Amino acid sequence: MTSDNEKKYVCVSCGNPARELIKKYSNTVKPTHCDKCHQITDKYIEVEEFIILIDALLLVSAAFRHMICNGDFKLYWKISLVVLLLESFALCRQNTGDGSNTALYEKGFYMCTLQNIAEYLLITILLILITAIFNMRQLLKVGLPSVTLIILKVVAISNFSKFFLLPILVWRSNTTDFGRNLHYMLVTGHHLCSLIMAYSVVGISNSRLRWLTIILVICAFAVKEYVRYLAAFKLELHIS
Repeated sequence: MTSDNEKKYVCVSCGNPARELIKKYSNTVKPTHCDKCHQITDKYIEVEEFIILIDALLLVSAAFRHMICNGDFKLYWKISLVVLLLESFALCRQNTGDGSNTALYEKGFYMCTLQNIAEYLLITILLILITAIFNMRQLLKVGLPSVTLIILKVVAISNFSKFFLLPILVWRSNTTDFGRNLHYMLVTGHHLCSLIMAYSVVGISNSRLRWLTIILVICAFAVKEYVRYLAAFKLELHIS
């Protein structure tokens, strides 16, 4: 990542900084090409957001770079809110059953939403600490507010994996406990892969210590999941 007065975009293919994504020639507009890999700097600038979101769910690194570094993130903040509500509904339904008790169900939903927000903040803080430990120079250069915003985007994008909770919500009654647990495990695995890739491609991690950084991101994710397990257990006791 670079400061705004320098190159503020990146090539989605290789991550090389770029000053602009398009060039205007009289009556035509053409995309620029990367000075390093010679590919189109950002092939997503004229692509529908839905296609970009699909590529992100398929763990395409170029889509992550476009969404975080080059694109307007306003739509994805709104999608993140939808994902938060979806995840809260799934967690609430897991803890309270079919929701026959309306008052109990609503209370559980609000508490699950607060729990998920706390988890998002926890993983954001842990990733900021990892960045500070291994790349303090870059953090000071870019600035803590900018790095925090970037990591919030990373966390938001990685949470798009929770869209895969929809099938288990729809067909919950037509599967077994083993099937539900396996589904949640696969969603969690996709979420972890998405978090690692999104954090790796934005350019705030130390490339010389890439594998160690990835291991620490996995550890941070494990800490978050452990806190989630404890919180869910206490929440279930509280609302039951």
